[in-house]
Amino acid sequence: MLSDYVLSKKTALAGLQCHKRLWWEINDNAAAELRESPAVQYRLREGTQVGALAREYVPGGLLIAGGNRSIAARLAETRAAMAMPNLRVIYEAAFLAGATLVFTDILERNGDGWNLIEVKASTSVSAAEHVPDIAIQAAVMRAAGVDVTRYEIMRLNRECEYPDLSNLFVREDVTADVRELLDGIDGALADLVRVAGESQVPDAATGDHCSKPRACPFTDRCWPELPRHHVSTLYRIGKKADTLVSQGYQTIDQLPDDVKLSAIGARQRRAVRQGDVVVERDALIRALSSLARPVAHLDFETVQPAIPRWTGCRPYDQIPVQLSCHVVDPDGRVRHHEWLFDGEGDPRPEAARAILAACRGARTVTAYFSTFERDCIRRVAVACPDDATELFAIAESLVDLLPIVRENVYHPEFHGSFSLKKVLPALVPELSYSGLAIAEGETAQLQLSRMIFERGAMSEEERRELRGALLEYCKLDTQAMVALEERLMRLAVIPSEARDLP
Repeated sequence: MLSDYVLSKKTALAGLQCHKRLWWEINDNAAAELRESPAVQYRLREGTQVGALAREYVPGGLLIAGGNRSIAARLAETRAAMAMPNLRVIYEAAFLAGATLVFTDILERNGDGWNLIEVKASTSVSAAEHVPDIAIQAAVMRAAGVDVTRYEIMRLNRECEYPDLSNLFVREDVTADVRELLDGIDGALADLVRVAGESQVPDAATGDHCSKPRACPFTDRCWPELPRHHVSTLYRIGKKADTLVSQGYQTIDQLPDDVKLSAIGARQRRAVRQGDVVVERDALIRALSSLARPVAHLDFETVQPAIPRWTGCRPYDQIPVQLSCHVVDPDGRVRHHEWLFDGEGDPRPEAARAILAACRGARTVTAYFSTFERDCIRRVAVACPDDATELFAIAESLVDLLPIVRENVYHPEFHGSFSLKKVLPALVPELSYSGLAIAEGETAQLQLSRMIFERGAMSEEERRELRGALLEYCKLDTQAMVALEERLMRLAVIPSEARDLP
């Protein structure tokens, strides 16, 4: 009966991770932590598109329509569809048993039984996340009397290249893995139904499960606030932090010298003890000598569609659609280049022209975490053979500012991270992303994706405002690199006449 519907697949998965999380998702479902960010909403829409496209690869089925239809109607239509002997495939079938409601992506008739196919907009199968997902559906279907003989994950194929999408999906048999979980899932679902109906939030210990397989949105409710410079913020300390805590250490400055740390960790300990920046000056001078002017500081923003759109692209290839570049001349004059793709078709030819124009004449081209920019330039070069030689030369000669900072400088306010969003406010506090309409990369990628792939859903006024916000954000990224270079020069106490050394 519908009054017995307590769990969905989503809440059941939450409960398998943590009983507290389940209780809050059901009993505090208006919580601020559960509000989906625009980026998450976009990815959900993209996942829906992947699911719809997957049906074309298992064709000839009947779609059990959702929308505003009642659960009862969808359950009834599912039963009727399964009773049609000549119907081979059913999409979005509905099943209710044990107070748990699930919708299956694809059911494929297999003799007297069925194949259950779960579609994922990912390029690999996660044993920790995807197998329990399909096992919950399997348990409900078994309780509903449905004979499922095979379980599959249908995922995106990274080897697929546009325009040939014939191999866009790969179907992986996970039957043995699901059956191994199935009996345990039966008992777990009954337990979760009980937990969901309790009058108070249950007790649950914190641990690794709070972040695996996905970060729990309620972490801040459960975890105590850690002291400033807690040992867990040591650079790449990982699980070793637990050992340090068990030995009685809470903060980095408490760690005696005989506690061995990496070179970066030891520098971090020195900085925290001193309460000031630590600089390895001789090494920093040598590192900065590679920045011969003119220096072009380069940054991209990208889109990475799950379903490839342009020739040679694969699922989730990151394609640059925006560029900012600040060029610092030998006399210290700064020039700015910017480009944002706002058209239709393949953006890579425009990107090639923008990259070459921005970097022309530069003796050094830098990026912050250059692996990203290097890969972007290579993808553009492959698509633009006439410019490939010059583009590949830029890609291979990129100088990365991140290791220059990481290997030579530590400020207590880095808190174990060398991301630009941590480094910049510590070393160049006069520059800030606060107050920007777009202030971080995930939002930029989301809005660029909307501009390119959802053009019809956006007014011209919104496009103009969004374009301005994107340009402002990307510009600040490379402006920050200029300021960071200048700050590093001052920290190294390099005289101005030495800056132009080859």
